Amino acid sequence: MQDYEKRAKTRLVVTDEVLVRDRVNNLLLGKLANIHEEGFMVIGSGAMLEDHVYEVQLDASNASVRASAECLWTSETGSGENLWAGFTFLEVQPDDQEKLRLLVKLFQP
Repeated sequence: MQDYEKRAKTRLVVTDEVLVRDRVNNLLLGKLANIHEEGFMVIGSGAMLEDHVYEVQLDASNASVRASAECLWTSETGSGENLWAGFTFLEVQPDDQEKLRLLVKLFQP
């Protein structure tokens, strides 16, 4: 079975700028490319490591969501200047769970 066949959730393309930050080091990881209730994909500078757990903050224009997320995979972009990185949510801060649902809903067709 291919990885794409395992995906149960539809990825929603992010059409607004949503920045993803590492809260521990206060570093910008990149921009949100797509999202769903269980995870997200980032395009960024290459500071992301596979199998690493990050304390992230997703900063949208109308809300910020704090969560623990594991980077499952990375892949260079065609230009080689950036990385794609796929994350799964491990834990969303209790105060931010509704914000995450609203953020995901924002990008539904």
